[in-house]
Amino acid sequence: MNKNILFICTGNTCRSVMAEHILKQLLKQEKINGINVSSAGTAAFPHYRIYGALKKIMDEEKMDVSSHVATQVTEKMIEDADMIFVMKRPHRDVITGMVPSAAERTFLLKQFATGNGDDADIPDPIGQPEEVYRRVMEELKEYIKRITAKIKGG
Repeated sequence: MNKNILFICTGNTCRSVMAEHILKQLLKQEKINGINVSSAGTAAFPHYRIYGALKKIMDEEKMDVSSHVATQVTEKMIEDADMIFVMKRPHRDVITGMVPSAAERTFLLKQFATGNGDDADIPDPIGQPEEVYRRVMEELKEYIKRITAKIKGG
């Protein structure tokens, strides 16, 4: 049976896109099948695109985002997801406000990965210098490696 994992941020042009592609890459490397990965935003508009520093970094990471279209999260996406990882507490509030029953499957990504509830938000790099995007990418890689190990283990 397939499992659906959904990553959520604000505009679906930075953090959730990075997380989606990192997990897809890790699942492929680990030869883990049966997991569908997607991303969306709580305030996304379809005309938003990946550009600038993030596009450059994603290209360097061999993650093709050229066809990415920012996607607004919907109730159906939430209902279909087995696990929902959000970048910040307000994202969780939006998700559980839309679909209250999703509360038990909605997690702060950093908190789920580390088990630590303090400072569990992942900051938005939008508009920041390239090194901030790189820092967020490396942070997400570390957390998603931990999440992948948990998925693999059970």
